[in-house]
Amino acid sequence: MKPTYSEKTPRDVKKNINPAATLRFFAAVLLISALLAPTASASDYVISGDTRLEIEVAEITPNPARPGEDLLIRINIENTGNDPAENVKIGIEELDPFIFKYSTSKTYGSGTNTERIFKIDQIRQRSKVELNFHYRVDSRATSGVQQLEFTVEDGNGISFSKRIPILVEGNPDLVLVGTQIIPAGLVGSENPSTDSLVPNQEFYLRTTVKNAGNGDAKNVRVMLDMNGSSPIISLEDNVRFLEKLEAGSSENLSFRLLLGSNAEVQPYKLPLRITASNEAETLQINKAQEIGINVLHKAEVDIGSLKFDPEIPVKGQKVSMIVRLENVGEGEARFVKAKLEGLDASGSTSAFLGRLEKDDDAPAVFTFIPEKTGEHEVTLLVEYEDDFGQHQLSEDLTVNVINDSNSRVPLLIGVLVVLAVAVFFMKKKGKL
Repeated sequence: MKPTYSEKTPRDVKKNINPAATLRFFAAVLLISALLAPTASASDYVISGDTRLEIEVAEITPNPARPGEDLLIRINIENTGNDPAENVKIGIEELDPFIFKYSTSKTYGSGTNTERIFKIDQIRQRSKVELNFHYRVDSRATSGVQQLEFTVEDGNGISFSKRIPILVEGNPDLVLVGTQIIPAGLVGSENPSTDSLVPNQEFYLRTTVKNAGNGDAKNVRVMLDMNGSSPIISLEDNVRFLEKLEAGSSENLSFRLLLGSNAEVQPYKLPLRITASNEAETLQINKAQEIGINVLHKAEVDIGSLKFDPEIPVKGQKVSMIVRLENVGEGEARFVKAKLEGLDASGSTSAFLGRLEKDDDAPAVFTFIPEKTGEHEVTLLVEYEDDFGQHQLSEDLTVNVINDSNSRVPLLIGVLVVLAVAVFFMKKKGKL
């Protein structure tokens, strides 16, 4: 006999479900849901019996907080439980950069409380108490997220602490430091900085913009604020832009300029202007700083001519060497002097000329007696001073000394000497 199978409808299956199994299934679902559901941290509230205390932040003014200013924190101590909370203690942890001043609440009446730990006798069930805490933000506080800490303890000694993040935004303070004037030809040298220039000279103004404040600056512009009458000409863009300059940081800047040929001998001022704002754009910075430049004229002493008297130096006979020095610069040359080095002769080998004005010239005369014949390698050394300091130039010369002035040789040598001197000065003037 074949086994028979009974057919059951879905309704018949439903009727045969075990009630105990159904209960176990729903219990498992509830447990899993409880484990997966988000829960509040144990440090965010106090549960004691049928009371539950929590801290709610109601107001932060100003937000963000400002260094050197007052700060108000308004919080609510809330009892969400079903029983009153008795003898609740509120503790304040003073954390840098916040300095506690006092607190106020309706529970105090119209007075203030300056204690850092104080007590609320009762917070009824399903109610809250509002507290106002007044702080001073340290003027040295830097920008960033800082924290304040509160502790709540109920009458059973159960407590929790809560830290409240406070955004602090300081104010920037922009200054220019290390400003230098560097002539273009001295870039990269050991001591390039100067405060004096000559007309028609190219130079660089280098400076560092520093944020010496305690807040970040944005949209920073450093610009040369020159007018049309100034002889100083900008050779490139006269504005430098920085999108942001954080507190304590700095940025090096450089401007390429030209002192025009029409500049007079006098001091000039280069006006630099800084504009920026703080992050919230509640503070606008607009300040100016002037950099002084002295315009001077530089002397330039050069050798104008050279000759001998007599034209042919003879061994054992007195000869005068006459060097005419001229000032081809724009400034005055002072304490001008010249000397011959390397000359094998006796007599005067130095000369003092004193002062040479612009376009002036004067002779430096050397009188000596040659002691040897032949070619003498001699160095003419010229020294002088002007408004820029001491200067020196030197020229290497060859002095031919003969032995007998009665021979025909002197005439030839004399011609050679004249030709040599002529070639020397033509090369010097750039004609050869």
